[in-house]
Amino acid sequence: MSENKNQYDSKTLATAAAIFIGFALLIFFLPNIMQAVGGENRILAGAIVVGVLVLPFVGLWLRGRMRRKGE
Repeated sequence: MSENKNQYDSKTLATAAAIFIGFALLIFFLPNIMQAVGGENRILAGAIVVGVLVLPFVGLWLRGRMRRKGE
């Protein structure tokens, strides 16, 4: 096994950092988004929360599919 397989390249780290920061900002502002939308439509506010909670699982599922296609 070569040493390069144990190390991440800079593109992978930058992508992971961008995803992490983006998701953290989304979670940080989620209460404000829910209050703004919830004043108009409570069902839409609930749908936004469900979407935010499902988003990481969809992302990991898509990543797994792409990695399986590459092998």
